[in-house]
Amino acid sequence: MRQVTTQKNRPPVLLEGGMKVYGADFSGARNPSRGIYYTEGCLQGDKLVIEQIVQCDDRLDLLAAIYFSKAPWGLDFPFSLPKAALNRLNIDDWPGLLLKAAGSGRSGFARFFEESGLPSCEARCRDESVCCRATDASINSFSPLKMTNPNMRAMIYAGLKLLSYLRGLGGVVYPFDRFKQDAPRVYEVYPAHTWHRVGLSRRAGLRQFLRKFGESYDFRVEAGKNLAAESADAADAAVACVTTAYALRRCGLEDDWNRKHSWVGSAEWANRYHEGLVVKVV
Repeated sequence: MRQVTTQKNRPPVLLEGGMKVYGADFSGARNPSRGIYYTEGCLQGDKLVIEQIVQCDDRLDLLAAIYFSKAPWGLDFPFSLPKAALNRLNIDDWPGLLLKAAGSGRSGFARFFEESGLPSCEARCRDESVCCRATDASINSFSPLKMTNPNMRAMIYAGLKLLSYLRGLGGVVYPFDRFKQDAPRVYEVYPAHTWHRVGLSRRAGLRQFLRKFGESYDFRVEAGKNLAAESADAADAAVACVTTAYALRRCGLEDDWNRKHSWVGSAEWANRYHEGLVVKVV
């Protein structure tokens, strides 16, 4: 059952010198050692200082980092499936989806999808459908049910298991749970949308993105002179961190988890407790 609060959340507690904010680029691969990075930043007023980019050998490393941080994170994977797909799978709600992923092996979860008769959903999302959540359509992302290049079904299997374990450890997931200031809390982000909003492709590189984002949104982002993104995945982790920090500062993301922000469409809002929401810059 979803948890809902009607009370205003307390404002973020600032550490001395700022508030820690994180972003991660995720991998659903059987061997994720080359594809998981996270970025640690410090939000100081209207400025984000990127302090480090870390490569994880395993998803367990990412789970541990999230848990011990007790801070906000932007994670780059779908947190749920389209409501119509959940109905086709005979899954009543989002907690039921987490239980299914956590209780299945990788091959069993894939077989569960195959036996349901769901389509492969290879096209990008333009409208809400059995393939696409309303929030996917809003950012023209790939479907969470896409099977090839990339295999999003493997991604969502691994991601849902991570969310299930994190909640078991006391973490909270936006917008499904009740906000808890002293807990790690995670937000779904889509770095490709943020790259697009500033008019750049991933080929432009992280330094150019940081400069262009600051110019476009009047939100300073600084990184140490020796800090570098060794891959596009590492850069996406930094973009996930920037997206989250901007939403925290400029949109009041943690003021009230029941607030409908300007970047949330009516269909997204209506389906949020089944499908989730992607946090975006607009």
